[in-house]
Amino acid sequence: MPWHYWVLRKFATAEPPKEWEKILEELEGILPAKYIDKIEVASFSIRGKRIARWQFKEDHPEYSTKPNALRTAEKLNWLLLKSRNAPSISKLLISLLNKDRKFTEEITSCPICKEIINYDDFKRSGRIDPISIQMGYLIPLSRGKKGHNNKNVIWVHRRCNYIQDEQTVSETIQTLRQILERHGYKVSKNLKQTNS
Repeated sequence: MPWHYWVLRKFATAEPPKEWEKILEELEGILPAKYIDKIEVASFSIRGKRIARWQFKEDHPEYSTKPNALRTAEKLNWLLLKSRNAPSISKLLISLLNKDRKFTEEITSCPICKEIINYDDFKRSGRIDPISIQMGYLIPLSRGKKGHNNKNVIWVHRRCNYIQDEQTVSETIQTLRQILERHGYKVSKNLKQTNS
């Protein structure tokens, strides 16, 4: 079966990248179908559309080349499998997902609130649960071309994704700081991250 997700399998007019089929073989023994579907839809199709990202015109903000969509799927898989309490993965799957060794070994956290993302959070309802997990972007797609790529995609809490809206992550943090200050909270002028 070339696509895992039923909507893509039933309606897609494009074949997935061949490398995706190899990854799927490994994933199906590790991840629940719901998790694989979430990755596939986020990486390869546009929300509410049933066609692949590379079938849109290049000037569409959510357009992606097939190789970029594949690298996005690899990164989203990697980040999911690096969430807290995620199942162990084989060396083969590690090599398929992180072949260039560019993805971090750290446990996945939300870039907005900095909370560690738990593996079970991926099964929460994305329509109603504020701590469900959604795909997000470090730099919103509205800010530039070809933003759907492995350097820009992240997993983020639903509430944090709404807070971020069309801002970059750093702009979002600055906005939150300004809101806190208007409410009378003192926030350090030094916004650099500290490891504690």
